[in-house]
Amino acid sequence: METEAARLHKPFDVQVEKVELPDQGTLDVLVKIEACGVCPFDVRLYKGLSTTAYPKILGHEIAGTVLETGRDVTGVQRGDKVVVEPAIRCNRCFYCLRGEHNLCLNTKWPFGGFAKHVVVPETSLHRFSAISPLEASFTEPLSCCLNGMMRAGLEPGSDVAIIGDGPIGLLHLQLAHVLGAARVIVTGMIDQRLERARRLGATGTLSAAKGDAANEVKARFDNLGADVVMVTVGTAGALQEAVGMAKKGGRVIQFAGIYPEVDIPFSARFIHYSQVWLTGSVDSTPFQFARALKLLELGRVKVADFVSHEYGLGDAVKAIETASNLSGFKVMIRPWGNVSR
Repeated sequence: METEAARLHKPFDVQVEKVELPDQGTLDVLVKIEACGVCPFDVRLYKGLSTTAYPKILGHEIAGTVLETGRDVTGVQRGDKVVVEPAIRCNRCFYCLRGEHNLCLNTKWPFGGFAKHVVVPETSLHRFSAISPLEASFTEPLSCCLNGMMRAGLEPGSDVAIIGDGPIGLLHLQLAHVLGAARVIVTGMIDQRLERARRLGATGTLSAAKGDAANEVKARFDNLGADVVMVTVGTAGALQEAVGMAKKGGRVIQFAGIYPEVDIPFSARFIHYSQVWLTGSVDSTPFQFARALKLLELGRVKVADFVSHEYGLGDAVKAIETASNLSGFKVMIRPWGNVSR
């Protein structure tokens, strides 16, 4: 079976073309894609900052409707609304056996969401009914944020600083509240986004362009600093600033990837004597993916008004560029829609 897809043939070269879908096995499901979010990773692939095998169908934040099921599929049926877990783990390596599937040594990312259809194993699908496909497509990024917050070991009553006022930063903001944070400060560069953070319950916001954000965060948190600092901006400066925001014994989590890769100098003396815990966060586990969808369906994390732009498949490049230049908030591909907003 053929479908239409936006494929990256080389950096800055995306073509919408007919592609052949893989044969549907007895445990596979044919899904009509209703929505796919544009991720910063898609932007990096488009610009050649991350490597991939070409041609590559972009997009991995996928939600849609079941069209056909293999004869041995029992968990979903035609007409079900489903979100696609885009990574396939081996379930055999050291990390999978330890429950850290996000670190799997044999991870595959075979599905592309900038397309009209996708063939997916039943085990990669999660049903939903209480939210729209647009909202459900946030499951993958929210699951990654949940991994970050679990890495942070957030405790009830904690003070949290989030560097970054984009969709990922504001997903972390909502998760911080769900997990019991007492106060949350968001730093960013765009006034409208900081206002959105305040509407979502941020205790305070700071413009990163005005003054010393690290010292201001410490001052607002009883001159001690934050228990947890989440870095959702992929720059060396953001990570350096984050270390200065943490209180003694605090945790700094580098959530965003930094491209191109750079070496970042730190004061080893400060890390040692302040017992600051510095770690990273990447992807998510199947458990976190399922929990993220649950939080969306129950309305504990709200994303309905995050979508600022929707583009049809033919405008995939425009969608990527809109996400890249930060002129919108969350950008979506609607493969079957003739939309451009």
